[in-house]
Amino acid sequence: MFHRCKGLKRIGACIMTFAMATALFTGCSGGQTDMSMSTENGSDTKVEESGGQNVDSENESQDNTAMGRYVESIMDLTDCGGAKGLFRMPDDSLLIPGAYTGLLMSADKGVTWEIKKEEWFMDIVEKDLFVPSVAVGADGTMAVLYDDDKENEELHTVGLIVKPDGTQIPFDIPLTEEESWLNRIWISDTGRVFTAPFGGIIYEIMEDGSSEKFLTIEETPKQMEFVGNLMVIDGKYSDGLLLYDIETKTYVEDEVLNDFIIENYKYRDYSTQDCYDIKFFPGEDNVLYIAGEKGLHRHVIGGSVIEQVIDGNLSCLSNPAYLPMGMVALPDNEFIGLFSGNKLVHFTYDPDIPTVPNDKLIIYSLEENDMLRQAITIFQLENPETYVIYEVGMGKDNSITRDDALKKLNTQIMAGEGPDLLLLDNMPIDSYIEKGMLLDLSDCLNDMAEENRPFENIVNSFKVDNKVYTVPCEMQLPIIVGKEKYVSKAKDLESVVNMVEEIRKDNPGKNILGICSEKGIMRLFDMLSEPSWKTEDGKIDKDAIEKFLQQIKRIYNAQMDGISDEYVETYERQQDDFLEYYGFRYDETEYVKSVSWVKILGEYQQMDCGVVNWRSDLTTSFSISKIKGFEDVILMPLNEGDQKIFIPKSLVGINAASAQIDKAEKMLKILFGKDNQTSLFNGLPVNNIGIEEGTLTLSNSYSLSEDGVYQSFGASNGDGVSVSLNDYWFDEEQKQFIRDWVKEVDTPYVPDAVLEDAVYSEGIRYIRGEQSLSEAVDAIEQKVSIYMSE
Repeated sequence: MFHRCKGLKRIGACIMTFAMATALFTGCSGGQTDMSMSTENGSDTKVEESGGQNVDSENESQDNTAMGRYVESIMDLTDCGGAKGLFRMPDDSLLIPGAYTGLLMSADKGVTWEIKKEEWFMDIVEKDLFVPSVAVGADGTMAVLYDDDKENEELHTVGLIVKPDGTQIPFDIPLTEEESWLNRIWISDTGRVFTAPFGGIIYEIMEDGSSEKFLTIEETPKQMEFVGNLMVIDGKYSDGLLLYDIETKTYVEDEVLNDFIIENYKYRDYSTQDCYDIKFFPGEDNVLYIAGEKGLHRHVIGGSVIEQVIDGNLSCLSNPAYLPMGMVALPDNEFIGLFSGNKLVHFTYDPDIPTVPNDKLIIYSLEENDMLRQAITIFQLENPETYVIYEVGMGKDNSITRDDALKKLNTQIMAGEGPDLLLLDNMPIDSYIEKGMLLDLSDCLNDMAEENRPFENIVNSFKVDNKVYTVPCEMQLPIIVGKEKYVSKAKDLESVVNMVEEIRKDNPGKNILGICSEKGIMRLFDMLSEPSWKTEDGKIDKDAIEKFLQQIKRIYNAQMDGISDEYVETYERQQDDFLEYYGFRYDETEYVKSVSWVKILGEYQQMDCGVVNWRSDLTTSFSISKIKGFEDVILMPLNEGDQKIFIPKSLVGINAASAQIDKAEKMLKILFGKDNQTSLFNGLPVNNIGIEEGTLTLSNSYSLSEDGVYQSFGASNGDGVSVSLNDYWFDEEQKQFIRDWVKEVDTPYVPDAVLEDAVYSEGIRYIRGEQSLSEAVDAIEQKVSIYMSE
């Protein structure tokens, strides 16, 4: 059962569920500054290439270099508060409805904008009413959904339709309890208005404001566009797009379109209200455009091909910080899109520039990395003569194993054909350093501006013989949240053990950690102990591993002591559900380290341990104490005595044998530059400019209420129990706390997959009493030795 949080002025609202009492929030924001970049027309085995213009031999230079591609100009519209999409009006002007500012209009293709204070819309804005959706039809009809009473705890969404002649039609749809509230609204080319609550029912709003059930589909529609009479519908779990003729009331099949969507955008995330992984929109007669990380594609409904208009490889469309909020086709084969962070991008075709830059820079990571994709788009802006080739060793379908990917990579490197720059996460970094495969980065790091240079304490933690072969671009911080009388004692893993046992004594039968598996608890706390599992010469430290297993067994026993069978069964069922959907158990992943205010406020567990991934992990943890009954909840860094632990992410290194070291060093500087460090995806920034301008600075003043709240969250579980949190912005004391924290960390937790797997498998047998402690440690040493000798 979903529950919508109460709408507050200038506060983003999120929706989530209580699955495993864990909230994983997805923001819709970007940290980019103004840019102008070029894109290319690349090849795609499943689509036809197109540059938006006819490109023939006359467009090629004498050396047969293909010419012509789209270029992009980017405008910052940060002053547009609460943007609700981008629309093209009948006179070709552009409209962006701003839920906090009014209607932004442009008559010159987005070059200049002015606020049009329509009375009917400003009446909603000035009353501080939450606006989930606005729509504009091709004929100029407008419609808006909004809350009718912000003081009512049972919020009720109503709507208003405004016809091109100014006629206003208010409407109010009686909904069932399961339907909850109206989520989005859409308008056909002829001015017919449709809306949908939760569930699969689509309602049509009639001319008199009444409503009728128009169509029932299998899930809540998340995105809808109209191509003539065709209603194009998408949902989070849909295989492809649904096409429905609203006049004949029949479905239309388009296998070419659905095959393209399934192959290129199978996993579409609709967890944000106003941003999309892909955005489809109408073009000329019977044409549908699809914009996403693969680029921009054109399809004639019912046609046999998908044409590539813009290749995402050299476009901001592949930048994960640029999620489309709205996109329209303009006359003369131009396009304009509104993206997260209120970035307006104008795409125009230039026939006089090379389709693909001649110089190449090859970048490699084992798994796809959003931060790296963002940096690549920034690099290509500043270095248009270089084409960055991004290679990923392991696909999303896991068809290639880590070992196979590394063997292939090592073969390429030894043959002198390896990548120029590598992200070294989950790779044998020590081995690469010993074999001289990585370049010393010291000179490049020292050449950076001081505010861009990674913190000295982080760089020093990776020095080998006074050289730096790798450094992280992001970092996560271990954290513990709970009642002060308990968590203030958590100074190392041993004191955490004592703390958990004390909590168990004071709270018989209650859930302490939320984890009911041996492996899950080992995964949760390995970040504190694993840095000590190896000696300086790379051998196994049996004493350290033995101590870790003893401590984990005590934590596990305390967690499970007296806990109800019902909870354990629920936990295992959720693990099985996760396994069925994703192919692995939740407690086998790093997700087990995620933290959430829901766990504490929902009283699902007595304390919360994990890592800080995003700024909101800190703000929400600080904000818990502002809730009545939770004033004694605090957050603390989780360390191992004098070792100040951090988890480095996106570890970067340069191939010492690369012929493109200068370009690789340019990319290194981009990775630590302001544009990249202020908009990260898997951790906090690692330098001063990122912390100050990305983490501790709120870029959009519209997001902050008078009492300091900048976002609001709500959730409910299957039993109808709901919790909510007003998330307060940092005060000065909290900001300094974070500054001190990031400048004190000195001990990186860099997972060793082989060693961890051995500890987990043998540790489980020890905790279950299937072998002694010494037998477990000996087995771990033997497994790792066998692997090292292969």
